[in-house]
Amino acid sequence: PGLSRTQSGAGLFDFDTSGVADEFCRLFKMDHAVSRAAILVVVSVAMATGITWLGCFDSVATELGFQHYGEPPNHSVSFLPTQLKMPVNSLVNLGYSLLGLSWLRKFSKDSNSGAITKRDLFVGAVFCCLAVVYGPVQFLRIVTQQHRFAVIDQWITLPFFSWLVVMMDYLIHGWNTERTVVFMALSLASYSLTLVHDLGFEVALGGHILLAILYGVRILKADQWKMLRLKLLRAFMMAVVSCGGFVGLKLLDLHLAQFPLFQRFSGHFWSKVADIMQIHFVCRFFHPIMVENARNKKL
Repeated sequence: PGLSRTQSGAGLFDFDTSGVADEFCRLFKMDHAVSRAAILVVVSVAMATGITWLGCFDSVATELGFQHYGEPPNHSVSFLPTQLKMPVNSLVNLGYSLLGLSWLRKFSKDSNSGAITKRDLFVGAVFCCLAVVYGPVQFLRIVTQQHRFAVIDQWITLPFFSWLVVMMDYLIHGWNTERTVVFMALSLASYSLTLVHDLGFEVALGGHILLAILYGVRILKADQWKMLRLKLLRAFMMAVVSCGGFVGLKLLDLHLAQFPLFQRFSGHFWSKVADIMQIHFVCRFFHPIMVENARNKKL
């Protein structure tokens, strides 16, 4: 049932990006699949940024101001500029980019050795590139406390979870361009719920998280990966726990700031750590499936 993994087509989304991708590969010495993933992410984020800067979401409710964070804005760290507010909450966002680059290197290395396919590399690279970009976006939101950076931060969060569903759908059914385009378009469009209600983002994000979890459970139940079930279950549970930690610690940030343990390294900081670990365990969930599928394809 479903599409064969070989029915993927040669193009990124069935349009020709080969010239741009080839130039990207030459300049940055990237694998072709990685360069295509990077271009897709950069173009998508640039489009979202452009729409945001047109003022389309200026009426959206966002939390602005250092009063919403447990960490004091001013610091006494001598080697950091005084203009850098909340340095712990600001610099922790480097973890997104570093982890994304680390897993991107892992996927690329395994693709070069034949442990995973080029399509696996592309799908994984998109997720990793999202993590790499997400770090600077989060950093800019923290240090600037500007509404439009807060909007971009929220908006980019949704494709993170929707791409998880795309990845799982790909592993179950094989690549399907039309289904991927439609689903990602609906995911991005769901941010318009913020124009309808102050809790529109929370509703959209909750739906994305629930759908990702349901797809994950579906993979855990699949017979073709029963030999990996224990390993996948561990990664899945750690990802879910990390997701819960991310949400819970962020919501409790101001309350936790009353305790000495959370005054320098606040609840918001630890929520970022949990979020970064969530990305790590998601990659730990997908990687063995890709390796197993590639191995079975060679038999």
